[in-house]
Amino acid sequence: MCFSATASFTTAAILIPSGIYCLMKANQLDKPYWAFAMFPFMFGLQQLLEGGVWLALINDNAVSAHAFALGFLLFSHVFWLGWVPYSAYLAESSVSLRKSFQLLSIIGVFFGLGMFVPLLFNPEWLTASVASDSIYYKLTLISDVYVPQPVLTALYATIILVPLLLSSERYYNILGFMILISGILSWLFYTWVFVSVWCYFSSVISLYIFFVIARCVNTIRVSKVA
Repeated sequence: MCFSATASFTTAAILIPSGIYCLMKANQLDKPYWAFAMFPFMFGLQQLLEGGVWLALINDNAVSAHAFALGFLLFSHVFWLGWVPYSAYLAESSVSLRKSFQLLSIIGVFFGLGMFVPLLFNPEWLTASVASDSIYYKLTLISDVYVPQPVLTALYATIILVPLLLSSERYYNILGFMILISGILSWLFYTWVFVSVWCYFSSVISLYIFFVIARCVNTIRVSKVA
């Protein structure tokens, strides 16, 4: 996690099988929740990668640390920016909201690639280190000269949170509210390691989806029996 390799690997060990369960059960539901159901599994993989960053830094292996950090950032800076709005788009019944979420998904992918791809060609633009018992990802972005970091963070949060909070699905609303609160707390108390901490809190919060899927499946079973 943000606080130790053990925490990251433990979280991954819980989320990955939980995510597999969610995916297996999602096809039994009456709405396309499969993209929503993928959250725990994908967060589990992300935490697995951050566990790799921790081990590489502990063992002073800069090459491995950089590779694992790139993997982690592929999730945080690209995947989630596209996947969160896309998952909301799939489950949305409102035509206008569907179009908005679809647009946000496209914007999110291009925004994320704009941040991530240059790191592949400029290895020195990314360094990972341990700071205050957390992983600090120091990034140099092309936009740094023109756009202040708080503006980029606000844009990132908007793309992630708007589809969740505005969705017609209350499950998305609840998830969005929890992620919003965790983001505010991460920014207030862990500003210097915000990326790592917010991603960790969000991964833990994604376990909520396991209970949502389990409850929905159980409701279907009860209705069939009745």
